[in-house]
Amino acid sequence: MEIVISIAAKIAECTVAPFGQWLSYSFHYNSNIENLKNQEEKLQHTQERVIYSVEAALRNGEEIYLDVSKWLTDVDRIIELATRKLREIEEAGTKSSNAACLNLKHRHQLSREAKKMMENITELLKFGNFDRVSYFPASKGKKKTRKMDYMAMESRMMVVKGIMEALGNAEIDKIGLWGMPGVGKSTLMKEIARQAKEEKLFTEVVMTNVTNNPDVRCIQGEIADLLDLQFDQETEKGRANHLQQRLSKGKNILVILDDIWKAFDLQEIGIPSKGCKVVMTSRDRDVLISGMGTQKAIHELKILRKEEAWNLFEEMAGDSVKDWPEVRGIATKIAEKCAGLPIALVTVSKALKNKSLVIWKDALMQLTRLTPEIWSPVDSCIQLSYEHLDGEEAVKSLFLFFAQQGYYISYQDLLRYGFGLGLFLNIYTLKAARNKLESLVSGDSCLLLESPHSSEKFYMHDLVRDVATIIASKNHNMFVMRDDGRQEAWPDVDALNRCEALSIHGGDIHKHPTKMECPKLRFFHVNCKDSRNLKIPDIFFQGMEKLEVLSLRNIQLSSLFPLTKLQTLCLHGCMLGDIHWIGELKTLVILSLAYSDISNLPREIGLLTRLQLLDLSNCSRLRVIPPNVLSSLVNLEELYMQKINVQWGVEGPNNEGINASLAELKELSHLITIEIDIPDANNLPKDFLNEKFERYKICIGNIRDPFLLGEAAFSRMLKLKLNMSFQLDFGIKMLLERIEYLYLDELNTTKSVLYELDREDFRQLKHFHIQNNVNKKLIPELKTQAVTFPILETFVLKDMINLEEIYQGNLPLESFRNLKVLKVENCEKLRFIFSLSIARGLSLLEELNIIRCNNMGAIFVKEEEDGIKDQGDMMLFGRLQTLVLKDLPKLMGFLSTKDSFMTDCTETNSEGNHDLQLSLLHHYDQLRFPSLRKLHLEGLPKIKHVWSKEPQRMLKFQALQDIYVGKCESLTSLFPAWVLGCLGQLKKIEIYDCRVEEIVAAEEGGVGARTLVFPRVTSLNLTNLQRLKWFYKGMHVSKWPMLKEMKIERCEEVEIFASGVMSFEETVEEIQSEMSIKQPLFLVNKRSFPSLETLHIRNMDKLEIIFEKLEGQNSKEPQVSIISRSEIEESEAATHFVSNVIFPNLKGSDMEGEYPETVFNFQNLREIHVVRCGSLKSLFPISVINCLEQLQVVEIKDCGVEEIVAVEGGGGEAVARMLEFPQVTNLNLISLKRLKWFYKGVHVTKWPMLKEMEIERCEEVEIFSSGLVSFEETVEERRSTEMSIKQPLFYVDEVAFPSLKRLFMINLPKIRQVWSEDPKTVFNFQNLQEIRAKRCESLKSFFPTSIVSCLEQLKTLWIEDCGVEAIVAGGGGEPVAQVLVFPRVTNLELTNLKRLKWFYKGVHVSKWPMLEKMCIEGCEKVEIFASGLKSFQETIEKRQPGMSIEQPLFLVDEQSFSSLKRLIIRYMDKLEIIWQCQDQVAEISFSNIQDMQVDYRA
Repeated sequence: MEIVISIAAKIAECTVAPFGQWLSYSFHYNSNIENLKNQEEKLQHTQERVIYSVEAALRNGEEIYLDVSKWLTDVDRIIELATRKLREIEEAGTKSSNAACLNLKHRHQLSREAKKMMENITELLKFGNFDRVSYFPASKGKKKTRKMDYMAMESRMMVVKGIMEALGNAEIDKIGLWGMPGVGKSTLMKEIARQAKEEKLFTEVVMTNVTNNPDVRCIQGEIADLLDLQFDQETEKGRANHLQQRLSKGKNILVILDDIWKAFDLQEIGIPSKGCKVVMTSRDRDVLISGMGTQKAIHELKILRKEEAWNLFEEMAGDSVKDWPEVRGIATKIAEKCAGLPIALVTVSKALKNKSLVIWKDALMQLTRLTPEIWSPVDSCIQLSYEHLDGEEAVKSLFLFFAQQGYYISYQDLLRYGFGLGLFLNIYTLKAARNKLESLVSGDSCLLLESPHSSEKFYMHDLVRDVATIIASKNHNMFVMRDDGRQEAWPDVDALNRCEALSIHGGDIHKHPTKMECPKLRFFHVNCKDSRNLKIPDIFFQGMEKLEVLSLRNIQLSSLFPLTKLQTLCLHGCMLGDIHWIGELKTLVILSLAYSDISNLPREIGLLTRLQLLDLSNCSRLRVIPPNVLSSLVNLEELYMQKINVQWGVEGPNNEGINASLAELKELSHLITIEIDIPDANNLPKDFLNEKFERYKICIGNIRDPFLLGEAAFSRMLKLKLNMSFQLDFGIKMLLERIEYLYLDELNTTKSVLYELDREDFRQLKHFHIQNNVNKKLIPELKTQAVTFPILETFVLKDMINLEEIYQGNLPLESFRNLKVLKVENCEKLRFIFSLSIARGLSLLEELNIIRCNNMGAIFVKEEEDGIKDQGDMMLFGRLQTLVLKDLPKLMGFLSTKDSFMTDCTETNSEGNHDLQLSLLHHYDQLRFPSLRKLHLEGLPKIKHVWSKEPQRMLKFQALQDIYVGKCESLTSLFPAWVLGCLGQLKKIEIYDCRVEEIVAAEEGGVGARTLVFPRVTSLNLTNLQRLKWFYKGMHVSKWPMLKEMKIERCEEVEIFASGVMSFEETVEEIQSEMSIKQPLFLVNKRSFPSLETLHIRNMDKLEIIFEKLEGQNSKEPQVSIISRSEIEESEAATHFVSNVIFPNLKGSDMEGEYPETVFNFQNLREIHVVRCGSLKSLFPISVINCLEQLQVVEIKDCGVEEIVAVEGGGGEAVARMLEFPQVTNLNLISLKRLKWFYKGVHVTKWPMLKEMEIERCEEVEIFSSGLVSFEETVEERRSTEMSIKQPLFYVDEVAFPSLKRLFMINLPKIRQVWSEDPKTVFNFQNLQEIRAKRCESLKSFFPTSIVSCLEQLKTLWIEDCGVEAIVAGGGGEPVAQVLVFPRVTNLELTNLKRLKWFYKGVHVSKWPMLEKMCIEGCEKVEIFASGLKSFQETIEKRQPGMSIEQPLFLVDEQSFSSLKRLIIRYMDKLEIIWQCQDQVAEISFSNIQDMQVDYRA
């Protein structure tokens, strides 16, 4: 046919041109199709490169060029068309056995369309090479720019790379960085934190400074603040436990501990040993390696190379170095003096920036000659930077003053201290002082650094602080005491006489003098960890007549000597009692009693008429503020009264109540800053709030948490909980015009205050929380087109039961453009959030939470007149990191048209709406989520798919880390297979309470084998998926290289957990030939789970197999058993058992330590928990044992297993195996009612690290353990006596349990022996400390005599409700008395042992040198408690023939119970004698008893 067409086409081209052109499409059919495929592939690659550039730009806050957006949209559409066309061509070829047999018309049509499409693709390819895809939007305000710093240096980049690689290594938990002071460790840690956040390596990143004098509470508080964790505990230990739980549960948290001076226990702070990554820095390498355990990853940060140092210096010094040759020559020499240390390079270069040549020369001279006090080049550089601080002397004074404080100092403290000391020359108001301080600390010197945790706090590098301390003490008589090994003692008399400032942060604070003689002292500050018990005597301050600032924290203070020049008094957290003396301090301008224990504000405070600031915040015991006290403070500018419990009086001149009225504050004409809580809005005077307030934090109404974490950065905040009678006055309206933070609760109102305001009232609003609003429209429609909330960053709507739409009418497109956080909760009637036109502007949105909105049909909607597919515009959520959609029963899609959901689904006509069948994220051509990290979908019953099944090129989720999906009843699968390639950063998958049949949906048609890779997933949780059958239906291998924890629970249809597939082709053939092959949940190979540490399998009723080789399921397994099936059945009623099973011809070389080859690889599996899997027959195949080298915890509970390790293989001679679990520390076998043995076959188990074993409710176990000795003898014995052989739970040798400490055996009704009684058996339990046995009715005795000598460490022996007749088995009648010694047992309890007669049957003596407590209860057959051995032997000798002698429970000598202090004997009905009166040995043996109780049944 092809030949015919070819000839016909050539003839036609030579004859009739039009017909030839028509026929040539058929002739070029194959080439046109092939060209289309090639061009489509090229376009996809080009598209992918552009997408990556676009998404990187979006993450960087850039805008995308319109032509780029349009190009991507066009590419999307043509790729979709090309994919469909190629599929159509393929299907057409499949239907016909020969593609050439297509009729010419159809062939012509397909070929022509393919060529046209190829030409369009070629055209798009021409325009796909963009030089730039984005631009930075015009700045709307002041924005910090990031200058080049030392992080760009190669030496720093190499260290950063090494640390980042270690952070990605699952084997490394602790990472250390060390280097000399000033080398840049802290700056590098900030870069690590930034990159870790930017690359989404961790859910949370917290960083704190430890310092040379670590304050545990402060460190705990900083970490908690960054985690939004609230402590309820007072003690450091309680806070540590709380913090440890948070860090352990949070998963994937990075903790950075900077500046560690000495080793400490991380758990003392609350940092777990496992569960989070910890990066630590120190000057001392040994501290990190030996003390903090960073052996696996330790990095050194060295000084900068010469070229790097100059580049950094030149960059920081500015243009004068680059453009001025004379300066440049001197600058190179100065840079060399900085010794390659970044702190010196940066401080000096900035100090000399834009200075004259003379100053540069003088600087070089200063650096050349070192002063004795400044002993290093770095210190000299810092001194030089201090000398060149810009501005007036106040800057240097503040700098030195700052160095006297703690590690951090708040902006407020700096203002209060500086104002009291008069550092702000010619400034007399706090407003002016605040402005001045802001200008001083915002300089570019790098000597003062802003705290990374709060813009309200500052700190100094410790090297800078050290130099400043030296300068302050030498030149300005400013001294400091700290717990750092330098200045811990009080200054001497001479130093105190000339001292002008003294700060005490530790040292010998309790050795203070009774009276301080400091005639020149102007500033005195005490803040010590142990100062709460410090009591200052009344005369202590008498020698401080020039004192201007006094700051005491957490100190007992009964009175204060009149200090005539005192300006600032801060008594933070002090225990004050009666403070009527405060009225004597007439010169005070600043008074802070914050956090103190005062209950009544003394009237004498009203005498302090010069007071400009009063701080009473957090005085939780304060109840009384007398009338007319506050109004007397006529010069007051700032008033802080948050979190106090004062019942304000009524307004009016005749207020005779015990408390002042808020109306008094209206009389304070200078008051411009106020922070106050007013629980009862009825106490709010008219016109109390007005425009004169410039800084305010006001809470009106009973709001439980008035101000939350993170709100400190706002200077103008208002929280209102309104009632029916509340009216907005002019003053509040004025406040709202400049407000930054507004919390509005309108529970008892009928009309929202928003209807009384204009949109322009919120031009500066950044945080808006509104709840209980009654309106149907939140924002009313206005005639003017004012932009709504132009700089709003956080928008929270909660409990808006009537709200149907957020706004009425159309909003300008610039509205909400700055929004970062949007939370909507419990808005029952709200149907959507924003229109698509507004949504397109939310490019800065980082968090979107929509919860419990019962009528929400879509998150964003497009008005019908615009249509969905117009213009090809994209919704670029370039910064969205968290998306939570929870309990939205009517949600149909993220983006939809209005009519798709405005009618309830039950009312939809028979044609239905196509959107109802689409996925949650179906409008892929308009949605972009390049930065999304967390996706939480819960309670979405109408969502059938999250992603579209059709492969989409643009819907990228490359930053996605966590997926939570729950209670989505219609969901049939989570991922289409195509989306897995977009999830390279995914770390956590959790699916619960859904009806999915598979996790990954297979493509329609084709049975090709797939490899499903989840490269970074560390946690997988599948819970209550009752229809789930397999992870992916079809031949595949799933790989999880980073998976650490897996939980599979209540997935009732799963029958096989995992199977290995050696060859896809063979398996496919097997599936085609076999009718009933069950597909497992996972098909795996050796590289599927290399990092798995914890495996939980629970409530899996149909689970039969956990690990299975799929290719071997039809082969017969060898019957490696001890006896035949009939013999086993026959032996069920046997009464005599042979414990030591012996097999013929077994030699040492026959004991196999090698296992059959396996496809499973679990070399990092540390924990396996299998619970309530009734159909499970065994836990491991024997081939898996050798890859469990890291296994530490094994728990099997409520399962149907008959054995723990299953036999497998292809037959052959049965040989004894060595089953070793080298790292297992805990083994729990609980409620395994069919369990008979650990491994059905000849073996020895070894547990070198096992510390705790619990065997409970294993009803078929009859023998706990036996030794494996000679095979031939036992076989011969069995043949001659025809005895059945019972296999024990464990076959062991003398080193089977060398580390076992605790053994619990509970509810084992058939167990007859714990240990073999054969004297040939050697056991070793030298570390066993605790034995507990309960309800073992068939047990005759507990120990053979041979094992007693192994129990040297045993401390607790507790046996209850067992059938034992003796504790230690013995035959009786031994000629020589046995000596049974339990050298370390301290507690012995024998309870309800109905058959117990004696501890050991026969002549013996038992010794318990350390036993302190013994309880014998309900042992009904015991008649004599204790007798002396000699007395008992004499009785035997004197015994007459036929005379019976009752043996006591214990036979003792003088030392048997030498330490016993407490003896309890209860409910012993037949007990006649405790110890015989004439038996002095027994009395002596119990001579140290302090507490003895003997009880009988009532």
